[in-house]
Amino acid sequence: MHHAEETLLKQLVRARGLLLPRTFLTAYSRCAAGLGLRGLTLDERQYRRWLAGNVKGLPLPDACRVLEEMFDRSAQELFTMVPTLVADPASPGEVIDLSPTRSVVWTTPDLPTSGAGSKPAPSLRELMMAAAEDSRHSARAADAAIGPSTLETLQDDVVRAARTFHTRPPIVTFPEIKDLRDQVEHKLGQTRQPGQITELTYLNGLLCLLLAETCMDLGEHGFARDHARAAWAHANSIGNTGLAVWARGVQATAAYWGDSPQEAITAVKRGREHKPTGLAAARLHSITARAWSHLGNPDETLRAVRDAQEARTTDSDTHDDLAVIGGLFDWGPAREERCASTAFLELLQRRHDSLEPATLRRFVNLVLEHAERALNLELATPADKRSPILRATILLDMAAARVLLGDVNGAHETVQPMLGLSPDLRTFSVRYRLRSLRAPLNQLRTRAAQELVETVTAFGEASTAKHLPPVPGS
Repeated sequence: MHHAEETLLKQLVRARGLLLPRTFLTAYSRCAAGLGLRGLTLDERQYRRWLAGNVKGLPLPDACRVLEEMFDRSAQELFTMVPTLVADPASPGEVIDLSPTRSVVWTTPDLPTSGAGSKPAPSLRELMMAAAEDSRHSARAADAAIGPSTLETLQDDVVRAARTFHTRPPIVTFPEIKDLRDQVEHKLGQTRQPGQITELTYLNGLLCLLLAETCMDLGEHGFARDHARAAWAHANSIGNTGLAVWARGVQATAAYWGDSPQEAITAVKRGREHKPTGLAAARLHSITARAWSHLGNPDETLRAVRDAQEARTTDSDTHDDLAVIGGLFDWGPAREERCASTAFLELLQRRHDSLEPATLRRFVNLVLEHAERALNLELATPADKRSPILRATILLDMAAARVLLGDVNGAHETVQPMLGLSPDLRTFSVRYRLRSLRAPLNQLRTRAAQELVETVTAFGEASTAKHLPPVPGS
């Protein structure tokens, strides 16, 4: 027999029957939750590195806090290498530790020992008792579940977040949605029931989409793509087509807002691989139209708008399974019509100098036609389901089209109802459209045009969505 060393952490973990990774990770998550550290996670690979002492310095402060709470020792002590007894293959009677760390170490379950006075290694019966205890822990972990009321509460909270999304400021809702997602991920670590795992994964995907939309409202399109990609991964893991298609659409939207329209086309193509129908297909076609408009392609933009209308009309009995949630996930006809008006307006901005006068006027009229339909549909929506942001973007599309027709006074009248929009709801999508309005106004040298520029510029600068970066070209 000869002396070797291991971490005090490993000795204490073994002594408490927590050596199996699943058993330790469960105990670690529970302790973290008890300390109010929601969402603090640890993977198996890092756990093994901790036991082996294969770390540079101490873990992050929150992780140290959890370990100190679990073992009532300082983190510095826990990661100290201490003497232990190592089985010599040539010596009879020693017991080999068959734990996942593949150590051949066995020592006393309480304090580290060294030299004379060391307690003997455990007997085979003691090893069998420890293995049985590990199995009991494993069985409890396999049976773990969260209460039905907890799951229902999370479901209600996600639905509420989706239904109030367009009426609440993004700088307020983002931390709330993130906290809710942290709760869902924590509960995922507390259950082994397949049905609960599927439902929690679905909720996680929805919350990722809400986070993505909030990031876009704040102009952070790169972060939005990350959240959308995560939502698609969650959808794919549980085979939920509706969630997967919606996630691809958000990826595409974040891409063209981030001035990567070709990436947006790729995202919608991937979305179509799920073969969406009805409202899901209509939404994807509308996003496609927006992407093509950013590429300045009139033929593809027109085709995508027609495809969206056809999908809604010919398959009206097929519903997107996210529509039942409502709010953000209810792709209504008003949003579809507004998407069309914005697509044609973007096309005009991109191709204004190369379009023939007749073609130019045709697209301006298309902007007005779709925007007016969108406004009428939005006004016909029950008051508690209306989106003030949607209404503002519709009015801005209409005003920009009227300026292109030379009707500055009509544009001024059109934006009047929008000017009352709360400063904390003047999101990126609103401010982006201000650019589309200011651009043609700046071409005019009339006093009325300059007064309108000053009005909408002040409106945009008064936004209290502080995270919004300057809009390019504004």
